[in-house]
Amino acid sequence: MTNVEAAPAFDTHPASGSRPGWREAGSGRALLLLHGWSLSGEAFDGQRALASHGYRVIAPDHAGHGLSAALPHAGQARLAQLAADAAGLIGHLGLRDVVVVGWSMGAMVAWELMRGDPALPLAAIGAIDMTPRLVSAADWPHGLHGRYDTVQAAQMAAHVRQDWPRLIDSVRAGLWSAGSKPDAAQAGHIAAIMRQCAPDALAALWQDMARQDYRPALRQARLPLFHLVGERSRLYAPAVGQATLALQPAARLATIDGTGHAPHMERPAAFNAALLEMLAWLDSTGAQASSR
Repeated sequence: MTNVEAAPAFDTHPASGSRPGWREAGSGRALLLLHGWSLSGEAFDGQRALASHGYRVIAPDHAGHGLSAALPHAGQARLAQLAADAAGLIGHLGLRDVVVVGWSMGAMVAWELMRGDPALPLAAIGAIDMTPRLVSAADWPHGLHGRYDTVQAAQMAAHVRQDWPRLIDSVRAGLWSAGSKPDAAQAGHIAAIMRQCAPDALAALWQDMARQDYRPALRQARLPLFHLVGERSRLYAPAVGQATLALQPAARLATIDGTGHAPHMERPAAFNAALLEMLAWLDSTGAQASSR
C-alpha cells in the first residue's frame, strides 16, 4: 500500500477451511489489526514498521475480503462471525495479551470480540475513525455522515449486490481527507483490493453494521479503550470522536492531523507515532495497576 522504510515484509498465510487468511510481521507483543469494509489486511501495510518496535503485527482478512473472499461462510457473514473468526485465529496462533485495533468496520468487530467472550486474552481495544452506531438516532446524531438511517443502509446493500464495481470509486473517495486523494498508484491498488471482495458478503455486512449499537459495550467495557480519528474525515465529524469518548471517559482519544477516514493509510508515520503513544499509555496503565 505504501513504502515503509526499514520495515520487515509481511508473511502471508492463506485461508484454510473456515479459518481466515492473514499477514504478519515481527515478533513480540501481539498487535491484531482488523481492516475495514471492502478492503483487506493490506490496508495496514504502513503498520509493518511497528514490527521494528517489538510488536508482532497480525492483519487478517475478514470473510468475503482478500485472502478470505471465498471462505464457506462469506456470503452470510455477520460481525459476530467475523469476531468468531478473529477469536479462532487468536487461539490458532496461541496469542496472549493481545491489543486489538480495528479500523471502521474492523472497530465494530473488535468491540464484538470484547463483548462476546470475556475469556479471550485481550489487553486493550483500539478503534480507528468509527462510530459505535452507524445509524443516527434522536439520542445519537453521530452516525455515518451524521444523518444515516436504515432505509439508506438497505439501499446501499442492494446497490452493492447489483453492481459493486460501479461503487468502488465513490467508496474509495471517502477514505482520504477532504481535499486530498491517494496518488495514482495507491488509488489503483485500493481499487484492486476492493474488486477482490465478494459483493454478497459486503452487502450482508453493511446491513449488519446498520443493526448494531455498541454504545452499551463501550460504557460497560472492562478493558482499556482508545480511539484514533482522522482530523478531516469525510465520514465522521470531530463530534463523533468526542461523543464516543464520553461513553467511557477512562478511554483515550487522539486525532491524526491532516488525515481522513483512513489515517493509517494516508499518513502512516504520523498514525504509527500516535498508536505507539497509545501503546505506551497502556503499558503505563498496566504498570500502575500492578503496583497497587
